[in-house]
Amino acid sequence: MVILSTGDMFDIKVASLLADYDRDTITNLYQPIIGHTALAVYFTFWSEAKNQRVISMSSHEQLLVRMKIATGEFVDARKALEAVGLLKTRLEKVNGFSIYHYELIPPKYPNKFFNDTLLYGLLIQYLGENEANRIKRVYETQEVSQVGDDISSSFNDVFHPDFEDAAFLLASTKVDKTIGRKKSKIDTEFSYEKFFASLAEVSQINQNALTKAEIKEIERLSTLYGVSEEVAAEKAANCYIAENSKGKRLDVEQFNKDLRNEINYGLRNVKKTSKGKNNVFGEDGLAAKVKLYETASPEKVLSLLQNGTKPASADLNIIRSLAEDYHLENPVISVIIDFALQMNNNVLSKYSVEKIASSVSREGIETAIDAMDYLNKNYASKRNKKNYNNKQTSVSLENKTESSDNNSSEMSEEDIDELLSIFSN
Repeated sequence: MVILSTGDMFDIKVASLLADYDRDTITNLYQPIIGHTALAVYFTFWSEAKNQRVISMSSHEQLLVRMKIATGEFVDARKALEAVGLLKTRLEKVNGFSIYHYELIPPKYPNKFFNDTLLYGLLIQYLGENEANRIKRVYETQEVSQVGDDISSSFNDVFHPDFEDAAFLLASTKVDKTIGRKKSKIDTEFSYEKFFASLAEVSQINQNALTKAEIKEIERLSTLYGVSEEVAAEKAANCYIAENSKGKRLDVEQFNKDLRNEINYGLRNVKKTSKGKNNVFGEDGLAAKVKLYETASPEKVLSLLQNGTKPASADLNIIRSLAEDYHLENPVISVIIDFALQMNNNVLSKYSVEKIASSVSREGIETAIDAMDYLNKNYASKRNKKNYNNKQTSVSLENKTESSDNNSSEMSEEDIDELLSIFSN
């Protein structure tokens, strides 16, 4: 870990041309993502780069005093700039002193920004779709009226160069060292090696079958949704259309949708109620089960409940429905799945699951323990059946036993309606 000291020196170089319109681009498009402090650091670096034409090096202490920010704020802002490709930082150690070499990188052109899944996706995430689209319209080109005849002169109408002249030979062979426009690039932790290794395990897709643009899109979307290379490979294989021409074999729209569904019901962050964390102590069966509810995805819980076998597609669709249609958290979904299986002789009935989910959703339940308590009270207090929370949940998932009062047949919808009528009272 590198710790910045205020006495450390730094210099700044501008990687390529920066223009006035870049200020608008950074302010309008990047600021909602990186924040105003990072924006101030970028503009200060821009100005400091001009100053260092006279004074070659400065100290961080001088910079922080001028900006009136703390060291921690500066470091966070610097990292934000680095993350979106606006800054490169290199550290040099000289005789025990640290020198930071900062390279200021221009922002993407607006059209490149909006075509970048990561950046535009973050803009939508932070501002919302409506506001992001409003800003996007600012950069839409206005169609030029084509009224009248085009009488513009061509190059050859005005100039008649002699291409045998030595000047043109010199121009074609001269090595170009002039400053240009450097593209900003976002560095991600996505490993192509891991991705293609995983892709080879789940399919016979050769990496040469995908274009560089498709692979880049896989990286961007995977980074955006925070999924592993293994998950990305599985979803990419499912969205691969072999008969299409090269460059059109990855169904990007479906790949995007599949990754979004993956995080919707497989990797959702667990929210806590205003009561805070669940107060479940000890390592007994109940505590272990609640811990599993809160840390594992519903798909994983369902797999464990059915002796480690992979859930059927229909069952996964039920889980997806609970997340997307009823907006339930992972732990609550897991409780409902377990409860529905126990109630219905280990048969996952879409009808019964949705009946329970609608009731739990109306109550605004967000944690596993609250869901278990709610189902236990309503189920046990009004029906003369085994307590859902007491004996059944105190047994570990691996040793889960069948309820003694379950019969061998699936319950009918009428039975389910009668059993679940308690939730509407």
